[in-house]
Amino acid sequence: QKYLWCVISFSLHLSPISDTNTRISSMASKVLVVGSGVIGLRTALELLRKNVRVCLISPKTPTNVSTTSMGAGGLWMPFHCDDTRVDGWALSTLDELTTQHASSDRNVEVVPKVSFKRQLMEPPTWSKSSFLQFQQLDVDSLYKYASQNNIRLPRRETIENAGYTHAWLFHPPIVDAPNALDAMLQEITLHKHANFIDVETNKYFKTMNEIVTEASALGCDGVVNCTGLGSRALCLDEALVGARGVLLDYDRYNPSLWREASKDDTHLKDSAVTIEEKPFGSETTPCYMIPRGDIIVVGGTYLVGDEEECVRESEREMLLRNAQTLGIDTANNDPVGEWVGFRPYRSSVRLEIDNDLTQSGMRVVHNYGFGGSGWTVYVGAAKEAASLITRT
Repeated sequence: QKYLWCVISFSLHLSPISDTNTRISSMASKVLVVGSGVIGLRTALELLRKNVRVCLISPKTPTNVSTTSMGAGGLWMPFHCDDTRVDGWALSTLDELTTQHASSDRNVEVVPKVSFKRQLMEPPTWSKSSFLQFQQLDVDSLYKYASQNNIRLPRRETIENAGYTHAWLFHPPIVDAPNALDAMLQEITLHKHANFIDVETNKYFKTMNEIVTEASALGCDGVVNCTGLGSRALCLDEALVGARGVLLDYDRYNPSLWREASKDDTHLKDSAVTIEEKPFGSETTPCYMIPRGDIIVVGGTYLVGDEEECVRESEREMLLRNAQTLGIDTANNDPVGEWVGFRPYRSSVRLEIDNDLTQSGMRVVHNYGFGGSGWTVYVGAAKEAASLITRT
């Protein structure tokens, strides 16, 4: 059954961002986490694993279509998150995901990832992790490697005729986002230190002071704000903006999905492919596909400040072209769904203690603004947020 997901951003209102020159209260022993995207859930889990009592509230469930974490591709790769702390958070997340993969966690898959380039490029700093097996190859070497290792890639002539001469090849984890969110929520709900869990309140706080009042009523002495894009109005944070993304989803296990499908290629491994250079892509309209769970996600856009809630017809046409470029037989296969989401982008992530609100005796930590890297940094960010809220 086809579905249409149009994500609606919500507005909240509150006090401005604080300075950092006021007194910090003692460590929190019971914490209210607000928000149940991947950042909120993993933060709640980190606190529980540190034997801190946790309350978790959110207006919508983690797998509601309005949750950006749920519709995301789930690919581990720092993307449009410029904070200098990102590599550390990302590598901490990579460590946990590789452990989960080694233990046969069905929600984590490792696939070959190819980024096509028009020239040799300096590798990113995060590429040094041995697990990723990062290589920079010319196109000829890449397609030889793919042939030897049974990896499915776009047609070679399509890539070469467009002027792409090199590629980054590495092997990152990909998280099956909806199932992983469900698994985290279940672990939280069953934990002995989970005090109050309500992720369907249908209530949107208007101010941070309202959240502090709610935390006090629940007997908490700490708050972690993981409301993502909602923090723009909630914290009067004009540095936080939505970066709109659009996707088409295809049935990954449809045997006729690929243009050159045959009985001989059923053994081929799926790959994730991104192109952010013309003619097929750009920084604002990257051409990509990601195998995630039982779907192939095809994107996309990265449009800062664009608030359109549904896929425009021109964008749908672009996504169909991307799918065809990347090897999908679009003439004989319709998408099974389309999705719009708003990544919470901030030039510098807000992961810090709010000293103004902490004056009230309630320690408050903000944990938002990760752009397109939520599933890349969520473990490291959760660990740092938990450390801030519990430190003496």
